Amino acid sequence: MPGTDDTRDPFDMTRLLAGAARTIARVRYCWLLTTAANGDARLRPMGRIPHDTNSEDWTVWFVTDGRSRKAADIARAGEVVLVFQHDADDAYLTLCGRARLHTAPAEVRRRWKAAYDVYFPSEADRANAAFVAVEVTRMELWIRGVTPEPFGLRPTVLERKAGGAWRLLGAERDAA
Repeated sequence: MPGTDDTRDPFDMTRLLAGAARTIARVRYCWLLTTAANGDARLRPMGRIPHDTNSEDWTVWFVTDGRSRKAADIARAGEVVLVFQHDADDAYLTLCGRARLHTAPAEVRRRWKAAYDVYFPSEADRANAAFVAVEVTRMELWIRGVTPEPFGLRPTVLERKAGGAWRLLGAERDAA
């Protein structure tokens, strides 16, 4: 913050990733953006499956109807965007990544929880349930107190390298 003696490294990867993970954990719903066959953007709210906060795995999971437009979009294009917002913390995240549908009956049964029955009330609905795994490969972060000031001027962009490690992208890194 201007006028403070904050000696923390604003580009500390551990701090940035922890801020992103904390925001995701605090948000019940996020927005899922897919692309239709004609190129139109499709955006809808999604209730994500809670993530193990001790895990460093950057995969976000959802359960959905395998007959839905989102499932068709994911099967066709594979790339999605997730948007998380936590107003109380002035925290906003855009996560981009590769989405995969998991429809094998054995895997669906293994992941199934009784809480999903309300969304899939009939046997036919449950037979068409699918799990979506989004492997995050890029993040754009705006998190007050975590990302560099001035807040909101530009995102802090992280990209995942082939081995799984994250790297900082853009002019902000070059200025550090």
